[in-house]
Amino acid sequence: KTDEEPVYAVIFKDWDGTLISTNIYHWGDEVTAPTDPTRPADNTFTYVFIGWDKTVVNCAGDEIYTAVYTPVYIDYTVEFKDWDNTVLSTCTYHYGDVVVAPINPTRPADNTYTYVFTGWDKAVVNCAGNVTYTATYTSNYIDYTVMFKNWDGTVISSEKYHYGDQVTVPTNPTKAADKTYTYA
Repeated sequence: KTDEEPVYAVIFKDWDGTLISTNIYHWGDEVTAPTDPTRPADNTFTYVFIGWDKTVVNCAGDEIYTAVYTPVYIDYTVEFKDWDNTVLSTCTYHYGDVVVAPINPTRPADNTYTYVFTGWDKAVVNCAGNVTYTATYTSNYIDYTVMFKNWDGTVISSEKYHYGDQVTVPTNPTKAADKTYTYA
């Protein structure tokens, strides 16, 4: 006959089954839980340790305790900006959510160009993290017609120019004298 008391293995495992600790106890010994474990975040969640799958009690035999975590969604910010960095929209999404672009923006013409929205600076895809999309535009020259007309409304010259171009002045026109006047 042996005088040794039986011993029991008390095991603490993480959420994925990896071993955190193993200790040997005798019947009735106070079981000491290890330091609270942590679970790394993934693309979708951060994880908060909330305890063990069952209450840690004095040793009553072999036992396995498993860490339990509460998932907390990671909020990602998706921002759409216009050509001048004006924020068009800012929304919070979770990983994998379908990102919805705002209505196509417009850019007012200036003296030189009109602008046509051509899309975003990168493809709008399902949420994969924080991201900023910026509107892109093509510019089209504004053609200005500069017309020189004679006193009677006849066109002396008509040319197309862009804003800031040097205008070519035609040769000075002439008007024939009449019985009363000469014209310069």
